[in-house]
Amino acid sequence: MKRHRPEESSASINILDDGCLVRIFSFLIPLPDRFNVARVCRRWHGLASDRRMWLRVENQMNVSLLQPLVFPTLQDAVTAAKPGDTIIISSGETHISSNIFIDKPLCLLGDGMSPEDTLLFCPRGFESALEFSASSRVANLTILAELGTCLLHRKGSLVVENCALRCREHPLEHLSCAIVSTADAVPTSFMLHRNGVSVVETKIEGGKEAVRTSGNLVLQEVRVVYARAALVFWFNVSQKCLTGFEPSCQVGKS
Repeated sequence: MKRHRPEESSASINILDDGCLVRIFSFLIPLPDRFNVARVCRRWHGLASDRRMWLRVENQMNVSLLQPLVFPTLQDAVTAAKPGDTIIISSGETHISSNIFIDKPLCLLGDGMSPEDTLLFCPRGFESALEFSASSRVANLTILAELGTCLLHRKGSLVVENCALRCREHPLEHLSCAIVSTADAVPTSFMLHRNGVSVVETKIEGGKEAVRTSGNLVLQEVRVVYARAALVFWFNVSQKCLTGFEPSCQVGKS
């Protein structure tokens, strides 16, 4: 019986066209299998990032039964997602986001040219738009909370990048907050950054406070850019500095 050498096996799968390989890769678990596939070569790296393998949230009228990776609501997409998946949220419409619990590593990404093109709306009566208990990333989205919290961080590392977090102004604005972190403090120094929030180039509007924390998580490394129409923030929410310096957790809003 003739035994195939590894390079022969690799060559046999590489004769398939891009569409066939994307279809094969779509059956892989994002972490670690699809990640490992992306490291094989430049071609496989591009195919492993193909939009056809990303979960997408579209208007219900545009969803077809022949599109297994397209969902009518963000909650449906989160439920179907595997750890490490990216969910693309369509622009040009409002998506209802109320107490959506994310307990696996995910990336939520707006499909527009700017954060204002994709809106997640949390109506009155719900605690938060998105609640995270696993390391995740949110990018290029506008999140509007009518009365509550835009992002509720319970556990893991949360990255918020190029977003707009808005709380509507009303007499009960003390109940509204753009980001609330209740993550448990991790005492050991080598796990110092395991729990925390990193905010990059994000607009924050409304509410009495922009960031609210508990335990020994505090606001760190705040940087603000004064643009013509708004203030843009960069900051981290992480454990208290070992020196004992305790910066305030309340920052200004645009």
